[in-house]
Amino acid sequence: MADMTLEYIKKSLDWETQTATLLKLPGDFYSRISDHSLKLRRSAGSSTSEVANHLISRQIEMIISMTRQILAVRTKKATQQRALLQLLPEERYVCFAQERFLRRFEALVEAVSTGRPSYIEFSRKRETERCLIVRFIGHVDELVGLDLKRYGPFEAEDVASLPAANASILIAGGDAVEIYTREEEA
Repeated sequence: MADMTLEYIKKSLDWETQTATLLKLPGDFYSRISDHSLKLRRSAGSSTSEVANHLISRQIEMIISMTRQILAVRTKKATQQRALLQLLPEERYVCFAQERFLRRFEALVEAVSTGRPSYIEFSRKRETERCLIVRFIGHVDELVGLDLKRYGPFEAEDVASLPAANASILIAGGDAVEIYTREEEA
């Protein structure tokens, strides 16, 4: 495959939107886009020209937009055609998470509509016991989790498993970022 360029990404998007079947993309399609984005971001950091930085920023916006579009088109086609195995691994990762969401969504609606409080209680308990793994951005004092256990204190780059509600607050506040694990793919 030639170097990843905006033109190549655009052509891939156009081909994908104009055909009914999934196109065979190179296995490193998204990795190459990511590498290209990284090069652009690095060049923006080293450039002193405001115009050059603006052009680089615009290119990155276009990459984001086209990546969203091609991912959406391909996952929709694969789901409708029951062809998930034809997707690239990154695309399957997104589809399986979406399918899991839809199954849980429908199960909850069915439980509510058929009067199954045990399922509702099960889902409530699962959610309150769920933990997230986070990496801390800076110092965070000791905190008490919703499970009433003490956590911390934490320093930058520390990693911890915290109750999801507490982790979400830290993530929203910019104090931590979520780390994704292989277990979440199941």
